[in-house]
Amino acid sequence: MKYLGVLALSLVVASCSPNNQDDTKQAVQAAALIGDFNTRHMVNMGFTVESAKPSEIAGLYQVLTDQGLVYASADGQFIISGRIFDITGEAPVNVSDKILNAMRISDLAEYSDTMIEFKADNEQHVIHVFTDSTCGYCRQLHERMDGYLEKGITVRYLAWPRSGMQGRAAMELQSVWCADDPKAALTAVKNDQALPPADCDNPVAEHLALGHKFGVRGTPAIVLESGRMLPGYLPPEPLLAEIENDQ
Repeated sequence: MKYLGVLALSLVVASCSPNNQDDTKQAVQAAALIGDFNTRHMVNMGFTVESAKPSEIAGLYQVLTDQGLVYASADGQFIISGRIFDITGEAPVNVSDKILNAMRISDLAEYSDTMIEFKADNEQHVIHVFTDSTCGYCRQLHERMDGYLEKGITVRYLAWPRSGMQGRAAMELQSVWCADDPKAALTAVKNDQALPPADCDNPVAEHLALGHKFGVRGTPAIVLESGRMLPGYLPPEPLLAEIENDQ
């Protein structure tokens, strides 16, 4: 509140003096810069810009936003959605995926205390799964939980209601995360057992937004330890093979 008061006072002063108006304009323009990249146009489009740095292509910036990775012209006036490949070696290398994988690893660490974890006794690997209580393939994955755990794969769940925050899945998942025993509650809803509505400070909306940033388009979406994301369900044995091939 103190910050808001100072900001309001500065606006009043600025409205009284042409010189101060110029100063304010310069301050706003400076605030739109990340390094030497101007975020103003992207912000006007609804992006929240988290970082911007020169890409491997001269004159093109790699920009991480709340909606994922985009590329932009140096002046921030044009954006490109796509992937960059380095073709100088024996095989093409997806440079963009490396950036996205690192971003996913970093972001997941920030949400670690908001997940529902099924921990393997002989933990060898950890996967993160965006799940929906109404998704058939999510239920198949959950039904095979013992198989993942036996293979040393710890499963950490994040909520991702496919129909958004107004649908049935969002209500169910909020009740799950608010339950006294979230693990038991998640198993219950995946078996069509009703839970009493619950209201608490829960992370469902944040998980949904995180999934959008990661590029989740459906559930289950599995993020491996490398940050690589697999769309869809895999049984324990094929999933373990994917994990081991990824290392």
